[in-house]
Parts: sequence; C-alpha cells; structure tokens
Amino acid sequence: MTRLEDTVNIGAVLAGELRAAGIPTAEDLRRLGARAAWRRIQRINPERDCASSLLALEGAVRGVRWMTIPKAEREELSAFAHSRRRRQ
Repeated sequence: MTRLEDTVNIGAVLAGELRAAGIPTAEDLRRLGARAAWRRIQRINPERDCASSLLALEGAVRGVRWMTIPKAEREELSAFAHSRRRRQ
C-alpha cells in the first residue's frame, strides 16, 4: 500500500483530510476517483479550497503533477468544483 504523502500532489494536510474522509491509501484514492474523494473532503472540511484541491487529487489519481492535466480538462474540473461549492 502506498502512503498518501508519497503520491504526487498530496502533502501532509491533504493526506490527513483524505484519511479523515476514509481514504487511507493512494490505491484507495485511485479506486474512488478524484471527484468522489473531493466530495468526501468537502463534507469533513467545507473550508477546503475547492478547485485547487480537486486538481491536486485528479493529478494524484493520474500520477502526474496537476498542471500537466490538459488545460480544457483543468477548466472543466475547476468549473465542477466551483458549481459544487456554490451548492453548499
């Protein structure tokens, strides 16, 4: 099992929030997917920055730095995060 902190884009704070949300390993994150993981984090920490966290999680799921995700996909993820944030 891979520690979350050993995954690209995941630092200590985000790893702690993932664990608190019931996602203890990088493999669990990959199985769940970035959007579902982000929604879980939002439930336990509504103040979590929206789009940047989702982008970090998507990059972690893909195994790449978030800024290498194609621009159109980053924009779509950011729009998704902002639309979900307004509903809370």
